[in-house]
Amino acid sequence: MLSSGEEQKADIPVDTTDAVNDVKPIARAPQFPPPPEGVSKSAWKKICRKKRFEETKAEYLQGRKVKKARARQVRREKLKEYTDRGEEIPDELKRPPKVNLNQKDSGITIILDCSFDELMHEREIVSLSTQVVRAYSSNKRENNYAKIKVTSFGKRLKQRFDNDLSNSNYTNWKNFEFCADATLPTENAVYLTADTDEKIDTLEPGTTYIVGGIVDKNRHKNLCLNKAKELNIPTRRLPIGEFINLFGRKVLTTSHMVQLMLRYFDNKDWKEAFESVLPPRKLETDPNNETPEEKISP
Repeated sequence: MLSSGEEQKADIPVDTTDAVNDVKPIARAPQFPPPPEGVSKSAWKKICRKKRFEETKAEYLQGRKVKKARARQVRREKLKEYTDRGEEIPDELKRPPKVNLNQKDSGITIILDCSFDELMHEREIVSLSTQVVRAYSSNKRENNYAKIKVTSFGKRLKQRFDNDLSNSNYTNWKNFEFCADATLPTENAVYLTADTDEKIDTLEPGTTYIVGGIVDKNRHKNLCLNKAKELNIPTRRLPIGEFINLFGRKVLTTSHMVQLMLRYFDNKDWKEAFESVLPPRKLETDPNNETPEEKISP
């Protein structure tokens, strides 16, 4: 119980104005230093991003190396557990053969149009190079292969392959061609883009299918559509919405586009191709659970 003096002290309001005013707001450091005179903000951001990427590149590569080593160790331990128990190794732990000796020629040509170098950040160039490697891997392992050509191969993408992926021996990849020429065919050709309303029903042997080789998080709307229109190349989109529901952002990578087309030739079944290629996390199991319509890139 408080005494009368203590009650009076308790009733006296405490002025905390000065204390509050003395608290200095924490200033957040700017993401990049101010640009030098004569350099635009956008150009300066690109310079800073490139510098930051180079500064963290070694750390990033080391982290990726450690992560891969850890994954290999976990896989070995799981394999040993199944072997010790005398159980069959599950499919997810089995590694597919690097080359499918029973492949058939699908009869189609796929062009990866990589003419958008200046529209991508440095890390996006790295991502694109990874997708090209995955496209090559799919073309070796799927039951059906295509003749794949990377056009407009130059600038930072070529530097990436020459410097960081030189051990890939990419110039000798089978059924995979890299060329600096930016020319795209206009006859018996279709440019695949999500920005068109017309869907593609079947893939026809003898036809060239063009895929935009760009990683841009949908910053550049209608990019491939407008380019195709300028070149008078017909455009189509993959019939994803007609066969499956995707959860979240409906974005396909360049490598997924290639793998989907190759997988389609297994049974000429789009639904089966989508469900077998796309990661389970992207598949929406409840068709009544609607999500905002978002575009598929490229």
